[in-house]
Amino acid sequence: MDKRHIFYSLTVLLLTTITLLFSDCGGAKEKKESIIIRKLSKVTSPKNGSKIAINQPIDFQVIASQDSIKVDSFVVTIGTKLIYRSSQKNKANTSFSNTGKQSLSYTVYLNNGAKEVHRQQLRFLSDIEPIRYTYRKINTYTHDPDAYIQGLFFDKGYFYESTGHRGESSLRKVEVTTGKVLQKIDLDEEYFGEGITPYKDQIFMLTWESRKGFVFNKEDFSEVRQFDYPTEGWGITTIGDTLVMSDGSEYLYFMDPSSFTEIGRIQVYDQNQPIKELNELEYINGDIYANIYQTDNIAIIDPSSGKVKGMINLAGIFNKENYGRRTEVLNGIAYDPKTNRLYVTGKFWPKMYEIDLVPFQEPTI
Repeated sequence: MDKRHIFYSLTVLLLTTITLLFSDCGGAKEKKESIIIRKLSKVTSPKNGSKIAINQPIDFQVIASQDSIKVDSFVVTIGTKLIYRSSQKNKANTSFSNTGKQSLSYTVYLNNGAKEVHRQQLRFLSDIEPIRYTYRKINTYTHDPDAYIQGLFFDKGYFYESTGHRGESSLRKVEVTTGKVLQKIDLDEEYFGEGITPYKDQIFMLTWESRKGFVFNKEDFSEVRQFDYPTEGWGITTIGDTLVMSDGSEYLYFMDPSSFTEIGRIQVYDQNQPIKELNELEYINGDIYANIYQTDNIAIIDPSSGKVKGMINLAGIFNKENYGRRTEVLNGIAYDPKTNRLYVTGKFWPKMYEIDLVPFQEPTI
C-alpha cells in the first residue's frame, strides 16, 4: 500500500468520525432542550417595574391568557406577608406606606385546578416633594483642621467627634467655643473610624470596611465591648432604644443596641429616585438628618416611611478656595435639643457652624 492510499484511508476515517461526533452532539443537544410551558394567566396591573407613589391605591389585576380558562382567585404577598386577596371587595384600596423596591409574589388559582406563581418588582416613591432649605449662620467656632470628621453629636455642653483614616482614627470630646480636644482615644491602625452615637452612658462607634464596631464608656472612653455587622459602617444615630445606621446605600438599618442585630430597615427615596450615599446621621425632632456624601446637601428623612421630607443646601457655608490647606466634603451634624441649636462642619474643616434653617425661595426677576 503506497503512502497516497494510506493518506486517503485516514482522511475518510477522520471525516466519518467527525460526522458521527457532530451527529451525537446534535442528539445530545436535542435531549437537553426543555419544553417551554406557557402560563395560563398573567398580571395586567400593575406592570412589572412600575414606579408608584406611596399611599396611592393600587389595583391588582390578573387575567387568564386563554378563553377556556378562568381565574378563580389570587393572592399577593411580600415574603410571607399577605398584602392583597382578590376576594377583597374594594380592589383599589391597597397601598404601600414605605418607599423603596418591593418584590411581590402572585399565587393564582385557576378553574381547572392549576396553581401558578408570578413574580414582579415594583418601586415605591415618595408622595411629596421635599421642602427645600438654605441656611443662616448664627455663630462660627474654631475647629481642628486636622480632624477628618466622620461622626458628631452634642451632649451636655460638649461635642463628641469621631475621625477617620487608618492610623488617624479616634474618638474625641471637644470644647464647643474653642475647638479644644479635652479627651481622646485612638483606634488601632487597622481600623478606619466612622460614625458615633450616644446610647445611655455609652458611645457606639462604627468602622468603615472592617464590619466591626466599638462601645465606649462615655465618661472615660474605656472600651466596653465590640460588635459586628454585615455591611460597611458609615453613619449612626439613636432613636429611643434603637440605633439607626447607614452603609453608603439608600438603606437605613434599625439595630438592637444589646445584640446589634437588625430589627428593621427603610429605603430612602424622594419623589423621583433613591437617595444613596447617606453618611453621618442625626435624629432631630422626629426626623433623621443625613449628610449626602460628596455633596453640600443634608436630607431630612421620615424614619417611619423612608421618604425625604426636606433637603438642606449648605453650598458656600465654608469657602475652601481661600483656605490654602487640605479640605474635603461637608460631614457632621450635631443638635442641642435644649437650645434648639443645629451645628454642622466638614472633613478637615477649620470651622464649626451654628445655623438656622431658612426655607428656600426662588429669586424673583
